[in-house]
Amino acid sequence: MDEEAGSTTGQGGKEAWAFAAVASAVAMWGYSAVAIKTVSASGLVVAFYRLWFAIPLLWLSALAVPAMRRRLDREWFYGCLAGGSLFGIHQILFFNAIKLTSIANVTIIGALQPVLVLLVAGPMFGETLRRSAVGWAAVALAGTALVVIGSAGTPAVSPLGDVLAFANLFAFTGYFLVSRRVRSGVGAWEYVVGMTTVSGLVITSAAAFVQPDLGAPTGWDWLILLSLAIFPGTLGHVLTNWAHAHVSAFSISMMFLATPVVSSTSALLVLGEIVTPLQVVGAFIVLVAIAATVARAETSVGEELAESVAETDAP
Repeated sequence: MDEEAGSTTGQGGKEAWAFAAVASAVAMWGYSAVAIKTVSASGLVVAFYRLWFAIPLLWLSALAVPAMRRRLDREWFYGCLAGGSLFGIHQILFFNAIKLTSIANVTIIGALQPVLVLLVAGPMFGETLRRSAVGWAAVALAGTALVVIGSAGTPAVSPLGDVLAFANLFAFTGYFLVSRRVRSGVGAWEYVVGMTTVSGLVITSAAAFVQPDLGAPTGWDWLILLSLAIFPGTLGHVLTNWAHAHVSAFSISMMFLATPVVSSTSALLVLGEIVTPLQVVGAFIVLVAIAATVARAETSVGEELAESVAETDAP
């Protein structure tokens, strides 16, 4: 009995750490949108360096750990091939959308991800959602919409940028769900190593076709690109992929809804973009809805999470 209680307590602790990991990733991704906007180069160029600055460091870490090298097997290869291809497409679409349209538009369109996850997470992962979770998802989406509506008059909106943002929504949702499936048998760190490498090759192929000016970044651009590679680009995805093994796909998606709020705050502090009262109200609604969803997930999905963790090789 004590052993069972200890196991339950340990699982609850991992869930708490997983939610903290996703929250940290959301904070870093919120910063990344502003950072991308400030670099004086095209979206494809920024995506190229964001990946290739990270790839050598990732492989040095993988080669330095014998246990990790042994886990780079066939399952790892095919999982990284699928996830990395989708992630590379997501990077191209996201970085160019950020350059072409407003940060608010890109992030709110991306916040529609839980709607797509709802359609496929159940069949893919056997996750059960109560009606209250769906209701809070609708509240969060409404709050995020207020954030975007309140940002009217900030950076110019481009129809092409909005189209790319919608395409990115599907590419990132595909990457998110494939990653969750792959993580059932592949460790978080080795997955990020392989997935990022495949993504880098996808970006390189696109760059060879488009032939952008890879020498466009200047001065502080290089430091910003390096920070994008290390923090949101690498650490953020390591934390999220680790969290996949401990909390539901829908709960993680709901937490991603905080990204537009973080982006708007970062835009205020770094770019001087005005935050309107309507945006503040929307941000509050989003955060309340996310807190309610996470609290509900800790009780209603607890047994399923315990079974999921028992079947995975989560680090």
